[in-house]
Amino acid sequence: MKTTRLFGTLRAIAVVLAAILMIAAVSACSSNGSGETPENPTTAPVDNPTATPGETANEDPSAIPQVVSTSDQFTKFDTTIAYVPEECTKINLKDNATEIVGQGASVDGNKITVNTAGSYILSGSLTDGQIIVNVEKTEKVRLILNNVSVTNTKSACIYVMSADKVGITLATGTQNTFTDAATYTELDAKGNPNACIYSKDDLTINGYGALTVNANYNNGIGCKNDLCIVTGTVTVTASNNAIKAKESFRMHDGIVSVNSGDDAVKVDGDEDISKGYIFIEGGSLNLVAVDDALTASFKITVTGGTITTKVDGKALNCLGEVSIAKGSLIEK
Repeated sequence: MKTTRLFGTLRAIAVVLAAILMIAAVSACSSNGSGETPENPTTAPVDNPTATPGETANEDPSAIPQVVSTSDQFTKFDTTIAYVPEECTKINLKDNATEIVGQGASVDGNKITVNTAGSYILSGSLTDGQIIVNVEKTEKVRLILNNVSVTNTKSACIYVMSADKVGITLATGTQNTFTDAATYTELDAKGNPNACIYSKDDLTINGYGALTVNANYNNGIGCKNDLCIVTGTVTVTASNNAIKAKESFRMHDGIVSVNSGDDAVKVDGDEDISKGYIFIEGGSLNLVAVDDALTASFKITVTGGTITTKVDGKALNCLGEVSIAKGSLIEK
C-alpha cells in the first residue's frame, strides 16, 4: 500500500511539473515582455547601399502605400505611386554626359526626350537643361524623380509636348527642384511653354517626396488639360500664376505652398461647362498671392482639407457654384 501511494504521489508531482514547464514554454514563445508578438527582424527597413536610382536608402518602392480616394475624381493612374525599379528606364542627369539605361528616351546635349510610353527614374542635375515628353496621344508616361535638380535659361524645365497622361512621382524622402529664367527664347507660335513645368496634356503629381518650382518667367506649374495633385509636398514661387490649368485642378492630399505674383491656383477653361473647376478633398494649401487664392470658371468644391489664404484679391473667385466644407477655409 505504501509503495502504491508513493508511486501515485510521484506521478502527480510529474504531471504538475510538466504543466508548469509547458506554460513557461508557451509564454516564452508568444511574448516579448510586453504581451505582444515580437516583430520579425527581416521586415525592418535596412539601408541599401546598392539602391538603384529611384530607391531611397530605406525604401522599397513596391511596398509604397497606395492612395484610396473616396471620390470619383482620381483614376488608378493618378493614385499609382509604387513602382518596380527593374522595370523602369534609368536616366542619370549630368551636364553633357547624361546616361540612359534602358529604352524609350534619347539625349541631345542637356535636352532629354522621352519618346515611348513607360516609367522612367530620373536622378542627378542639369544646368540649362530640359526634360521633354513627346509620345502618342494614347500613351502614358511616368517620371519618377529621385533628387532631381534642373535649371533652364531658355524655356520650361519639364515640357510635356504630347501624351495621354503624364505622372510625376516624387520618390520618398527626395527633394526635387526646377528653376527657370525671367525670359524664354524658345517658344512656339502660341507662346508655349509658359510655365516652369508645362504640360499640354493631363498631368498628375504624386509620391511622398518634395517638389520645389521657382518660376521666374510666368506660371509655376501649367497644364492645358487636367492637373492633379494626389500626394507630396509641393512648393511653388511664380511671377504670375503659381498653379494654372485649363480644364480642372484636383487635389486629394499633400502639402501645397505657393507664393504668386497673380493668382495662386487658377482654372480658366471656358468652353466646356463640365470643366473649368477646382476640386479639393484633403491636404493642406497655404496660398499667398497678389491677386486671388482660388479662381475657377464654373465651380469650386472643397470637401475636406485646410486652405489658408493671404491674398490682396479674393479668397474665392468663381461666377458659378461654390461649395466649401465648414472650417476648411482660413483667411488671413
